[in-house]
Amino acid sequence: MKKKLIAVIALTLSVLTASAAGLGGGTPAEAAEAKTGVGLANHVLKAYREKWKYSYGAYGQIRNGTRYTDCSGLIKSYLWWTGDKTNPNPRLSNVAGSGSGMLSAAKTKGTINYSKTSSLPRIHGLILYQPGHVGVYVGGNVAIDNRDVGYDIKSAKVFGGPKNKWTTWFKLPQLTYPTSGFAKYDNQTFYYDKGEYVVSTTRTLNGTVYTFNSNGILTASAPTQAAAVAAASK
Repeated sequence: MKKKLIAVIALTLSVLTASAAGLGGGTPAEAAEAKTGVGLANHVLKAYREKWKYSYGAYGQIRNGTRYTDCSGLIKSYLWWTGDKTNPNPRLSNVAGSGSGMLSAAKTKGTINYSKTSSLPRIHGLILYQPGHVGVYVGGNVAIDNRDVGYDIKSAKVFGGPKNKWTTWFKLPQLTYPTSGFAKYDNQTFYYDKGEYVVSTTRTLNGTVYTFNSNGILTASAPTQAAAVAAASK
């Protein structure tokens, strides 16, 4: 009886150890944090400022102090990010291998009409597609993409930009996108309402009037008159 009990305990410990190590269908070795469209926009901006290079099939690996991705690998590098000094880990998230595969998997998408700027929603981190290529919309009519060997990562306008036009936008299923509330991109504050960041307007929230410019950036905030009077009377 004692030997059977010891055997059961040993078996239980081995199963728990395997699960903790991510074996036999267990969880990945590194837990994935929640990923967002705004987070992706900030990530590709970081990649652009760090001058990442293009390499087909790469997804952010470090080579001689420089990171490399291809166009879809730039997006994967965010989903699989493990830190500034380590390589991304593909085990952290399942995602289609190519840009066209990402588009096929997307449930929310639309066509970009170059005579109508509103055809591209004001949402940080949308994926932009053209045949054979993908990039990331970072707001303010700007896209960032890693294009080709020697051309590498670039930032350019969507409307009034390069000759090769983006044809489609879509939401990556692995990301969550803002519906309402404040969001931070490039250390600037934006406010989302009904799924898009607001532009050229004011919003009164909890006794404060917020002013947003034509790019959606918060430029001023002040208490309402009622809030100011209430504060002064305390």
